[in-house]
Amino acid sequence: MIEKRMSEIQTENNSEKLMLVGYAIVFNKPARIETINGNSYIEIIRRTALAETEMQDVKLLLNHDINKIPLARTPKTMQLMIDDKGLKICAELADTVESRSVYEAVKRGDLSGMSFSFKVAKNGDDWENQIRTIKKIEKIYEISIVTFPAYAETTIEARRKIESEKRRRQELQIKLALLNADLILMED
Repeated sequence: MIEKRMSEIQTENNSEKLMLVGYAIVFNKPARIETINGNSYIEIIRRTALAETEMQDVKLLLNHDINKIPLARTPKTMQLMIDDKGLKICAELADTVESRSVYEAVKRGDLSGMSFSFKVAKNGDDWENQIRTIKKIEKIYEISIVTFPAYAETTIEARRKIESEKRRRQELQIKLALLNADLILMED
């Protein structure tokens, strides 16, 4: 069974390119999942869930619309990276009317959610007291930019390369300042 989950997205503009970066999956964060029949449950995706997941030919869509041309696709125009936080995406959008519209909507914050369609591996989840823990995802089919994400902690953003570099330098300066403060405290 193919399932869908949601998260947030942001944009990153690398020179003239329309770039989106963010997290489609955030590990170990509970999310309330609403079912078609009006019921709900809590779901948590463990970090180990993606260890053997097939992520070839994953498409980036808008609102899961498979009838439109994908905005990006692995491995050529979208990269998927697993880190301690979750599944990070970096997608280069084509210079089309729809892609520019999506990019601008993300940049303005009008679109900030991401969702993904996936299949849980056999025996890849556990249920206990209305809490579903996903331990193993067999395949990710697509990632979509959506209006209402299920996982609030996921992100997507649009940024210019210069802004991205400036932010990285600011973060580094803050870390260095904190490290220096810790060293001064240790000396006292």
